[in-house]
Amino acid sequence: MKQNILSKAGLFILLVAMLSSCSKWIDPDMNVNPDAPTVVPMDLLLPTVEARLSYDIVQGNDGQRTLSLWIQHMTGTARQSQSEGVYSFRAGDANNNWGSVYSGVLMDAKQLIEMAQQEKTKSTQFEAVGKILTAATLGYASDLWGDIPFSEALQGADNLKPIFDSQQDIYTNIQSLLDDGIKLLKNPDATDVFTLDGDIIFGGDTGKWIAAAYALKARYALHLSKVDNDAYTKALGFLENAMKDAGGSAYYYYASGNNNNANPLFLFMQDRGDIRVSDVMIDGLKATGDPRLAVYADTITDTLTIGDDVYPPGSYVGAPAGVPLDGASTPGSGIASSDSKTPIITFTEVKFIEAECKAKTGDAAGAIAALKEAVAASLNEYGVFDQDWFDTFSSDVDGLAGNDLYKRIMDEKWVAMMYNFEAYNDWRRTGYPELTPNPAAGGKEIPRRFPYPTDPITYNPNTPQGVTIWDRIWWDK
Repeated sequence: MKQNILSKAGLFILLVAMLSSCSKWIDPDMNVNPDAPTVVPMDLLLPTVEARLSYDIVQGNDGQRTLSLWIQHMTGTARQSQSEGVYSFRAGDANNNWGSVYSGVLMDAKQLIEMAQQEKTKSTQFEAVGKILTAATLGYASDLWGDIPFSEALQGADNLKPIFDSQQDIYTNIQSLLDDGIKLLKNPDATDVFTLDGDIIFGGDTGKWIAAAYALKARYALHLSKVDNDAYTKALGFLENAMKDAGGSAYYYYASGNNNNANPLFLFMQDRGDIRVSDVMIDGLKATGDPRLAVYADTITDTLTIGDDVYPPGSYVGAPAGVPLDGASTPGSGIASSDSKTPIITFTEVKFIEAECKAKTGDAAGAIAALKEAVAASLNEYGVFDQDWFDTFSSDVDGLAGNDLYKRIMDEKWVAMMYNFEAYNDWRRTGYPELTPNPAAGGKEIPRRFPYPTDPITYNPNTPQGVTIWDRIWWDK
């Protein structure tokens, strides 16, 4: 069913592109059928928004691949990935990602929301989900760039030079959009024409969308832990209405063996493949016997010699930062199969948020309990739960307190958030895990943000000037 929805959406996009091209030489008023639809139906537009958010943004090659190198989940071994791994990332490298946000997801979501507000196509459910997806996209973009256009954006030719709203204002908008989405889903309008259809993430389950929206509210409240003294308390309050088990996790689903609808990391490894799992990740997992090693990384296929150490085929070998170790372990089946899911917001993340917030508000026992639930959820997420390993882990964390507990929570979250943007956000907020900058980077520190792309710099005079990848965004001060 989900695959059919995507196929239809893709076909519609192709037809729109063809018709747009033809309109340059064909009279658009010829043979107009007044009974035929002239806009994308909402049940096709919604999965398009979901697909673009997941494939282009959340785990897109132009964003998450780079961040995975900086946060040392992965190591670049050649070409662009090796260059970005030593913190060579210029304005032009950010263009595709910026375009995916604005001309892609946000523009489509705006169309979805506006259509859902019209009398003939009214749907509070489509409007609500459109606002929730808009909030998640704004969060992603603002966490990369800080100040971004929104209040004057998405107007096309009517305003090609929108102002850049402050990140603080963007975060206010994020929470407002999520509140609107929750309210609309809880109180559908009696005049609604359509109910939610075409939804790949939750199959139209509005209760799960409400819980996911509360989870996102908690995430974005927690991001402000450096600038809001009440961030932990606010996040805990939002978690009261977030998902209560893994069944409420928000994923985008791909199709097994179908390259037209496949996980972006899987396709990247097929097409270019110039990243390997880092030695920081693999050595850490090996040291504790963590069962996620088998799904985070593949074993090597040929004998690999590193100094005096010889690794036979079947070994897990991580690539050190700055070392183009092409024979090291490639990303594993849990994150780089054709049908590996893209996480939007998960129960695992929710439990880690709870653990951190309780640790920071003086509830050590509650934090430990939530940490155990978070790690168990992560193991189950990848189908590798091992009771003996988990019992050892549980004994190890029992009795932790203070900063030792907090550090352990964040270190464990970094492992669980493998190839996930939140690991980078957490490191910027907390300094954990304690990472050593790439030694091949010539003494440069790990970047703190993306630069503004060349497109807005060139065409929009409102774009902040002189920003580097080592400047900090508002909440990272």
